[in-house]
Amino acid sequence: LITYEQARPFARAIKNAIQTKKMPPWFADPAFGHFSNERRLSGRDIETITAWVDGGAVAGKESDAPAPLKFEEGWNLKPDVIVEMPKAFELPARGTINYKYIVVKTNFPEDMWVVAAEMRPGDPAVLHHGKVWVRPPGSKWMKDGVPGEAYERESHAKIMGNNAINEGNDILGKFNPGLGPQRFDQEGAAKFVPKGSDLVYELHYTTSGKPASDISKLGLVLAKEPPKKRYYMHAGPTALNLAIPPGEKNAEVVSEITFGEDAKLTYAQPHMHLRGKDFELRVVTPDKVTTTVLKGNWNFDWQMGFQYAEAIPLPKGTK
Repeated sequence: LITYEQARPFARAIKNAIQTKKMPPWFADPAFGHFSNERRLSGRDIETITAWVDGGAVAGKESDAPAPLKFEEGWNLKPDVIVEMPKAFELPARGTINYKYIVVKTNFPEDMWVVAAEMRPGDPAVLHHGKVWVRPPGSKWMKDGVPGEAYERESHAKIMGNNAINEGNDILGKFNPGLGPQRFDQEGAAKFVPKGSDLVYELHYTTSGKPASDISKLGLVLAKEPPKKRYYMHAGPTALNLAIPPGEKNAEVVSEITFGEDAKLTYAQPHMHLRGKDFELRVVTPDKVTTTVLKGNWNFDWQMGFQYAEAIPLPKGTK
């Protein structure tokens, strides 16, 4: 809905969407946490649009119109390095596809510090979400995997091995609907990619009713100078004990992680699938003080990350 002519027929639907807070999409409870990437309309904005609709949704003067919005074509950042899957993954028209894992040999010739990353699907109609992992030298995860071949945990357990965080495996870039590029330079930080690292693409595909082909890629923006801090994306805590009783509408599943050293929380991204309903992230400090730092409703179609306006200290021993 870029022009008046496009928006006018949907005026009442627009009013309903903003009054019910369905749009803009933002699902975090405002009572918990402050976020620099917050997408909300102010009360005054909602009143203005509502009054416009109730007044007949008339067009304003064309001379008062702002310049047309400009949308980026292709990358939303200017990558210094681009790494793509070595060959296409072919999808059938129908059926369930288990998570796929593809090793991409890169053997970076020197250490790299990365301040931003963007994962782009070759076909966004079939990639539900994806991650690109750094697999540093010495990591045993998928060490016998053939580069470019797609493996899955269910049928290739021996080849897959264990994705052990303590071996330095780290999420470098992600794709989710509505997420956009990720930045890692808060407080002078950057992500570390050791010399000789490879990448592992983790891909969750969904069929679309017709055969499809996907070659996803990752773009990286490099730091211009060594960072003050290392930015690390931990994939947990992951709730694996999903035992939902039949018909239960509010089955709570809990998982936790304990920090072994001082850290700061700068970003959080809950992730669930169709069973997901809502989420809550609590920080329990060593002195037993509990604070809810993120709470909201889950929406399968908008998988957002929440960038804290100010990093939250996590002293050693925090859960």
